[in-house]
Amino acid sequence: MLFPETAWTRVLQGRGGDEGATARALEDLCRQYWPAIYSYVRALGLAKEEAEDAAQDFVSEFMLGDPLQRADPERGRLRSYIKQSVRHFLAKRHRDDSRQKRGGGQSPVPLEDAERFDAPAIAAPPDETYDREWAWTVMERAMASLRESYASRGKGAVFDLIKPALAGGDSLKPYAAIGLSAGVSEAQIKLEVHRARRRLGDSLRREVAATVAVETDVEAELRYLLTVLTHE
Repeated sequence: MLFPETAWTRVLQGRGGDEGATARALEDLCRQYWPAIYSYVRALGLAKEEAEDAAQDFVSEFMLGDPLQRADPERGRLRSYIKQSVRHFLAKRHRDDSRQKRGGGQSPVPLEDAERFDAPAIAAPPDETYDREWAWTVMERAMASLRESYASRGKGAVFDLIKPALAGGDSLKPYAAIGLSAGVSEAQIKLEVHRARRRLGDSLRREVAATVAVETDVEAELRYLLTVLTHE
């Protein structure tokens, strides 16, 4: 697998480089992993509106601050780095509870998105909540990428039919019924599912590679995230 130049690797490589490109890379990362950031803040005990403010303020500070000097390329897992950064931010926020709230300008992430990822503050231990949302974000991005590849070959409808069989276990529908819907044989559906599962694995590896700084971390991070998803 070719290790891609991703938003995270661009951030790490951007020390002393193009500040505009680095800022755009940071913004991309924050938008992509907003669900994990917001859910983590909620799980740490903040009420919904306070969590929205805190998450938005964190994203603003993370993008406008100087996170690059603290990032360690040898241990550069984006998941861990952002989690630690959120904790540091909230600790600082708590120490200075008289600080003026920011956010008078445009929010980096639309607040209406918070509704989709909202959960009770005590639903699960904070670290579990964060890692689960992170893992789902990675999986959803991998699925979306895979569907795009099917759609580009005129097979988007086939992908939609076999998608339930990809994340784990067999499809709720028998392969013969899926084949009938798609106008192909049961054997062809079995082959499509086999190929799609392999391609999903490749897609997941690419997404995980976008969140680590060194290629050797990809497999360990992928195994961990799959464990999180299978132990919900």
